[in-house]
Amino acid sequence: MNSNFKEVLKEEAKKNNIVISADQLEQFDVFRDNLIDWNSKVNLTRIVEPYDFAKKHVIDSLMLLKHLNIKPDAKLIDVGTGPGIPGLIIKIYRPDMSLSLLESVGKKTNFLNWIVENMNLQDVKVINNRAEIVGHDKEHREKYDVVVARAVSALNALSEICLPFVRHGGIFVAMKGPSPDEEIRSSQRALGILGGKLKTCTEYVLDGDMRRTLVIIDKIRNCPNKYPRKPGIPEKTPL
Repeated sequence: MNSNFKEVLKEEAKKNNIVISADQLEQFDVFRDNLIDWNSKVNLTRIVEPYDFAKKHVIDSLMLLKHLNIKPDAKLIDVGTGPGIPGLIIKIYRPDMSLSLLESVGKKTNFLNWIVENMNLQDVKVINNRAEIVGHDKEHREKYDVVVARAVSALNALSEICLPFVRHGGIFVAMKGPSPDEEIRSSQRALGILGGKLKTCTEYVLDGDMRRTLVIIDKIRNCPNKYPRKPGIPEKTPL
């Protein structure tokens, strides 16, 4: 197996009909190298090998752009971004977009602030706080065209955490594994309360063995002011 990350990424992109420029390849390589350096001090990700990083981090993030028609200069927030995935991957590929990275763990936001400055990424804001708190901040509440989360939380809890950030007419995208049908059924009440409506589920397969689903939710009306509830409550007692 090829151990050169840029060559591996080029191959994986070609398999998935994604065009990556030489400059973008270089940026993805710089991002990965720095993430690995920081990973020795801060637990950012277990996925660092060239093939896995290319497939599970970069290509998986870019599939969101492949399957969604996101307008130029869109405003996006990545909720629970961890090491900046998928948010920073999307930003490198679509520098026109305005990006906010929301992460509650301070050590991870230290890395995010450093990498954004080190790579000279423009129009990126790093927020170190809980989503349940930031969701009530007028600067962020119902201000985003696209809200994305790759978290493992159930969709009903994720919807309460994420939908308050979506503007009326925007979308919330939950990046899920295979067959999230039961999660979707269980989230219908929450979506109704929070002003969301299921638009579609888009399934794709990464390199023949990794099944993924984009659950896309339209924001059809404003979210009631009392949501999200206090930190931890959406997951402990989902709507």
